[in-house]
Amino acid sequence: MKEYIMSFFNAPITNKVPAGVCSVAGLHTFITSNEYLKEMTLKVRSETEDEKLFRRKKQTLLPYVTPAGVFSYCKEQCIVVPSGLFVIDIDHLDSAAEAEAWRDRLFADETLKPDLAFVSPGTKGVKLLVPYRTDLKESLKQSFDTAVHSAWEYLEWRHGLKADTANADMSRACFLAYDEEAKISNH
Repeated sequence: MKEYIMSFFNAPITNKVPAGVCSVAGLHTFITSNEYLKEMTLKVRSETEDEKLFRRKKQTLLPYVTPAGVFSYCKEQCIVVPSGLFVIDIDHLDSAAEAEAWRDRLFADETLKPDLAFVSPGTKGVKLLVPYRTDLKESLKQSFDTAVHSAWEYLEWRHGLKADTANADMSRACFLAYDEEAKISNH
């Protein structure tokens, strides 16, 4: 498996300077076994009935990554090294069980071929880290945009799912959540 790296940021979301760099394998280990992340995820999930409180807790308590690459500051023009990954975020599923089923089904999708799949902080969504190729005839931003939009169209066509279109920004934060059943690719 090609090892992708990205910036890792400690909570809260207002923290725009990365704490370090992590790999997909390291991120998987963190998501599946870190006790502090487990504790913070449970605190965030205790507020899923109140959308404003849930959002505030998520932004205050959960660390995040920028899957598109390593950034000196969480801002698109501050990219240092592109990773070759983007995040697909599927929200508003009916239940945690449905999110787990979609995590597993989308992880197995031979067209998307995600490197990592986990259940979102709110339990009713899925996050996928998907690799893409850059086109040498295009800018990095153009290659990224093409890959992201193609994946969104594919998800809607093949699976009837709408991705969160807010993830079109390369420096977009991907909040982490504890998921001991998170899937990691070995290809």
